[in-house]
Amino acid sequence: MRSLVGLAAVVGAASLYLYTLSLYLPAGPRRRPQPGPAAQHVEGRESEESSDTSGELSRLKFPSDLEELRELAELLQFYKAEHTRYVLLLFCSAYLYKQSFAIPGSSFLNILAGAIFGPYEGLLLVCVLTTVGSTMCYLLSQAFGKHYIVNIFPEKVSMLQKKVTYSKSQ
Repeated sequence: MRSLVGLAAVVGAASLYLYTLSLYLPAGPRRRPQPGPAAQHVEGRESEESSDTSGELSRLKFPSDLEELRELAELLQFYKAEHTRYVLLLFCSAYLYKQSFAIPGSSFLNILAGAIFGPYEGLLLVCVLTTVGSTMCYLLSQAFGKHYIVNIFPEKVSMLQKKVTYSKSQ
């Protein structure tokens, strides 16, 4: 039980850190509403103003498709020009969060790194972050999950241990 509470505390602290980081996001660019069928039927400044101020923070999220990735890349390009260190801190924090807790979707962040930092700097950054994040994931699973895995899947763990010792002996 202690390890579940510890893991929950680590996940909660990391989530609170990312949330706090997003709260202090500098003011972003104002986005004009996209002309579309719904926007053409509504007249007046009210709809334009409500679309214009519709929460900059809601646009800052993990991308789940290529359209969201493109929008996020544009937003972070703006921020990078104005606040380079903040974008680097935000990107590294988000990437390590996804890697440390084995959350799927880091391939979108790999593409985003290339779009924001360029192909060579992005590749170098992603390689370092993947290594650090994977190590953190391993250490978290060793600290909080090893006991449960051994108790829940004893046959599979012993089979895997036999394969590892067999490959070491050869």
